[in-house]
Amino acid sequence: MDFSVGDAVEIEYKESMEKGARVDKIRGVVLGKVNKGLGSSIHVRDVVLETVIERQIPLHSPLCLSLKVIEKNFVKKGRRKIKRAKLYYLRDRPDNEVRVTG
Repeated sequence: MDFSVGDAVEIEYKESMEKGARVDKIRGVVLGKVNKGLGSSIHVRDVVLETVIERQIPLHSPLCLSLKVIEKNFVKKGRRKIKRAKLYYLRDRPDNEVRVTG
């Protein structure tokens, strides 16, 4: 998984371990990464139907099926590299800066 903070990602995530469980696609901007071995996780933020959704998703969970990078350096739209470990300042910015479409 080659992604960094500020990238737009799409994650396929099962709702439960049951046999016929539904698979959700979660899209969003990576606000931060927590590297703790098997306890590694990422913070993802997105705007869905004018509602801001922020989730912490464990990477090594059996419920996490795949992670795909949609766009590198999404926050700055390719102008400059982001040199911060956490992008929590995006919580104070307008919602259209973290909306991931397509």
